[in-house]
Amino acid sequence: MNPIVIIGAGITGCVIAHELTRRGYKVILVEKEDRIGGLAKTFQYGDFSFDIGPHRFFTHKQQIYNFIKNILKDDYTIMSRQSEVYFLGKYHSWPLRPTVLFNLPLTTTLKSAWDLFMMSFNNEKKEIDTFEDYVLINYGPSLYNIFFKDYTQKFLGLSPKEVHYEWAKEGMKRTIIDERIASRNLFDVLKLFLNFKPPKTKFIYPTEGIGVFCKRLVDKIRVSGGEILLNSVITHIRYCPGKIEEIFLKNISIKPEMVIWTGSLGVICNLLKFPWDGLGYLSLLLFNIEMNKPMNKKYQWCYYGSKDIIFSRVTIPSSFSKNMAPEHKTGFCVEVTCREGDQQWRNPELLSERVKKDLIKVGLIDRIEDIGNIYIEKIRDAYPIYTRNYTRHLRNVKENLSKFQNLILAGRTGLFRYNNMDNSIENGLEVTRNIIQWIE
Repeated sequence: MNPIVIIGAGITGCVIAHELTRRGYKVILVEKEDRIGGLAKTFQYGDFSFDIGPHRFFTHKQQIYNFIKNILKDDYTIMSRQSEVYFLGKYHSWPLRPTVLFNLPLTTTLKSAWDLFMMSFNNEKKEIDTFEDYVLINYGPSLYNIFFKDYTQKFLGLSPKEVHYEWAKEGMKRTIIDERIASRNLFDVLKLFLNFKPPKTKFIYPTEGIGVFCKRLVDKIRVSGGEILLNSVITHIRYCPGKIEEIFLKNISIKPEMVIWTGSLGVICNLLKFPWDGLGYLSLLLFNIEMNKPMNKKYQWCYYGSKDIIFSRVTIPSSFSKNMAPEHKTGFCVEVTCREGDQQWRNPELLSERVKKDLIKVGLIDRIEDIGNIYIEKIRDAYPIYTRNYTRHLRNVKENLSKFQNLILAGRTGLFRYNNMDNSIENGLEVTRNIIQWIE
């Protein structure tokens, strides 16, 4: 039997390769970059380590929990979530709690309280089409205007009126005020104000950085006979109706039994000569900053919604594991969103001084002199962009690609789905089961 070819060595690709090779299938894992991990890699510079933002494992599903623990063995810690948000010049606990209203300027507090009061009596069902619709209906205009509107505009580079409401739904799973505000009646809202206990969120984190997870998987893949090709870009694909027959890399070609695609939909559509207009990905610029002094903040990560702050999120790796920075020092992973190929992407070093000044502005550092080295990393295809009409475009792309019986889309990027690592693991296990059924 020809090999099963998996494109992309991120979480999903590595999980599928691991599960197939341990069952004796011939697998070739193809990765365009020089290292495995995808969005779940760890960058190391001397004694400092940085993930791509606040990656961590969190799941309520026992199967996924057991899989994670089996791969990491004892090299992990379990910790409570400690995240914050910065807006109107202050830091607040995140997810937002009802009590945040009392920490806002008086006029904003009154407006937000009035929003909640009016929402409790409003049972009218309204059509939800955009991000703006979703937030206004669920959280009112005050919270929308003081945070969600500017943050979304800055993060995506799109007006919330042009963003699909699914982006809000997915984002709110991670960031909403509190999931228990469900019925929106006045009694429930008041009960939360008077007797509020924030939900406890525990997550798993590898002691040496999130990249350890894929490294462990790759070690097992190699032991089981799997082949891993790094720095391997697909130049073209030979196909006939209904089947991918041959994949060409720079120096070799592979005749696959099946192709599992976890990379960009744009790449596979271009290779197979299908249109993919209307879909796109958001890219990231990471400014991984070494600090020559301990951190002065307690959070693990923080969202920055203000338009006058260039970055959208900052993560402190040593808040996840003390092994991520030398003793008495710390690091910041500072995220700036952009589009691949735009001016920021082409010349990210021009943003370094602005990043430093904004770190002072938000109180993360006192003096620029405390900053050591800054390492800039470019991360392609970090987020699928849910434009207002993305579902129609995505449906067209998937219909075209479904014509190839030996092609399966998988993973966050391949499915064009804004999900977490536990979802990617679950998807990898599901795809593996489907492949085995298809072959046997």
